[in-house]
Amino acid sequence: MKKPTTLFFLALIIFSFALNGMSQTTGQGSQNLPAGRIPENGISHTGPKKGSFFITPFYEFTSFKKLELVAHINNYKLWEGETSYTYSNEDITEYNNSFNTEYYNSMTGIKLGYQLTEGFGLSGYVGVNHFNFNSWMSDESSQSHGSDYPALTLGAAIDYQKAITETFTAFSLLSYNFCKTATVDVDNNSGQDITSSSFKSMYWEINLALAYHYKKLIPFAGAGFTQQFINSVHEEKIAVTNDLGKDVFNLTEFDSNFKGSAIYGFAGLAYKVSKNLSVYGRCSFINPGRANAGIKIVL
Repeated sequence: MKKPTTLFFLALIIFSFALNGMSQTTGQGSQNLPAGRIPENGISHTGPKKGSFFITPFYEFTSFKKLELVAHINNYKLWEGETSYTYSNEDITEYNNSFNTEYYNSMTGIKLGYQLTEGFGLSGYVGVNHFNFNSWMSDESSQSHGSDYPALTLGAAIDYQKAITETFTAFSLLSYNFCKTATVDVDNNSGQDITSSSFKSMYWEINLALAYHYKKLIPFAGAGFTQQFINSVHEEKIAVTNDLGKDVFNLTEFDSNFKGSAIYGFAGLAYKVSKNLSVYGRCSFINPGRANAGIKIVL
């Protein structure tokens, strides 16, 4: 685990216990309040009050496998002139039958939310993302794209919850994420010189889950559906000699679009530290594989 991530988790733990200690020393009344019922998306059993705000610092690791190529273009900038080649349906099918594609990312961010009504809220987040994207994966070759610098990632979500009984709450979450980098490092086993590379990802997800409220503990579990879209562009430079015997370079740009869809399960646990503070952890399986943790602070 990277040092910034370790420091982030330490800060979360220290901050949680510090606020818990403050709530205990400022009066025993807070200990007699109903247990907070806040699942992963920050929804309480009865719903936060209309017009309330919350802030959630969080960390998330995600892996997504079985991406499929849907479009690919080779743009050639040769000393003789420029041309291009678009993959046919047969070429795309051959790639998907012969190669694997996947990505991993590690994101640290902060989410801000607003409760429009009791049970219905909006939120948005911003974060920095370190990722690794692998394409053309086979026993013979693989290209690995890893961020040179942290990439900016943005997201938005709509959530809704409904109390079913005194102890059970159903909730749903619709979310969207977008990430884009500038030039990134590329590990290319073909031996060619990579001059530039960029990466864009976008996905949307819908979650449906059920939470159980037991004192200050709120275990929850559910299922989700996601669609993932990846655009990877990189340029290779090859040294050649032209008709005049001069050393020149041919440039080839590879522009690839990938897509993946998956149904997955998830489970997690939230804990109410004090009236306006809770911590949570959650994992998703099988694809995407995801683990996240954070603190929700109601303002």
